[in-house]
Amino acid sequence: MNAGRDAGRPGGAGADPRGGYASWVGWIDDFRRGDDRGLEALPPIDGRMGTYVEARLLERLSAAFSERVRTWQTALGRRIVATPPRDEAQVAALLRDAGPGLEPLARVAASSRLPRPMAAAMHDLLAHTRAGARDAVRESARRVQEPELPPRLPRQPRAGAGAPAASTPVVPAPRDPGALGSLRPTHAAQRVR
Repeated sequence: MNAGRDAGRPGGAGADPRGGYASWVGWIDDFRRGDDRGLEALPPIDGRMGTYVEARLLERLSAAFSERVRTWQTALGRRIVATPPRDEAQVAALLRDAGPGLEPLARVAASSRLPRPMAAAMHDLLAHTRAGARDAVRESARRVQEPELPPRLPRQPRAGAGAPAASTPVVPAPRDPGALGSLRPTHAAQRVR
């Protein structure tokens, strides 16, 4: 009677790829809202659900991951505006305090459940985000110390009040159906590590 509900779950009635998709969609929706439970109970995205279904799933995951990055950037931006760091020690403390907010995202990117091209793109986005945050916090401290100097960072429209001046790109989902679960990058410029 519960076979349909348990399909695709460990210990469920059979390995139903459609149940795996539904489990992933539920996990992604929870992740988007800030739930950081692991991916261990989910099936790997490795081609068994079908390329079209998995492409849709990866697009949802990509959007949720990018949204979580933007949420982290916005929170950091608010902290910078509320209490601008005044010296290198405060810069280091602010970055150290904000860093754990990206750890759940790094765990998702490191999961063996994801296709390697997607995981690599997530790692690249996190590295870019960390570098941008470091630059923004240091620039804020410099502006406090030397308010008459023009900003060094290029100005861009802000996403919201107190948000860092950078837009977050969406992690690209693999478009090549053969790339799902493969070791090939989604485009020639990207290398899988």
